[in-house]
Amino acid sequence: MKRCFIIGGGSFDGFFDQVTDADLVIAADKGYKYAKEAGILPDYIIGDFDSASKPDFKNLIALNPIKDFTDTVAAIDFAIEKGYKEVIIYAGLGGRESHTISNIKSMFFYKKKGIDIRLKAAGKEIFIIDKDFSYKHAGRDFYVSIFSLTEKSILDIKGLFYELENYEMANDDALGVSNETKGCDFEIKVRQGSLLVIFEDFDN
Repeated sequence: MKRCFIIGGGSFDGFFDQVTDADLVIAADKGYKYAKEAGILPDYIIGDFDSASKPDFKNLIALNPIKDFTDTVAAIDFAIEKGYKEVIIYAGLGGRESHTISNIKSMFFYKKKGIDIRLKAAGKEIFIIDKDFSYKHAGRDFYVSIFSLTEKSILDIKGLFYELENYEMANDDALGVSNETKGCDFEIKVRQGSLLVIFEDFDN
């Protein structure tokens, strides 16, 4: 499946995917600086350039700094217009906590519209599931945190250190923090609701 990669303006600690000819790369504002650091040439640059100088670039979309949405949201909307339904955001974590929370809120908003968005950083990945999810163990163990985004979610967990069956998780329930893989495949069965899932390496 073709993917859109967005490089935002948060903390940037590397790019960990292989870009193919079918993929789209967008740098959001300061993300152009990060793209250059990673040796990546974006297809488009989008931003109001309130945190970075405007580059001389052919496919540049300049936004009015007085607006009701972030540069990252503008990049997501542009990707959707181009027909992309899978979006991976780098430099969308760290930096200003308000922007991290905004990105997670945006992920949930777009998930309800059928758009899958992931936030990626070194040793960390954040995404949302509303249907059954399985993971094939790839030789390393890590933390898996699971939180309900809806008022109530019902889920099963199999293959993690702490397992659950038919568990009702409210959106103020923190029980799902810092579960762990244990050297095998695992599954999360979503019977109801939407879940925020966070993968974090043990040294994070």
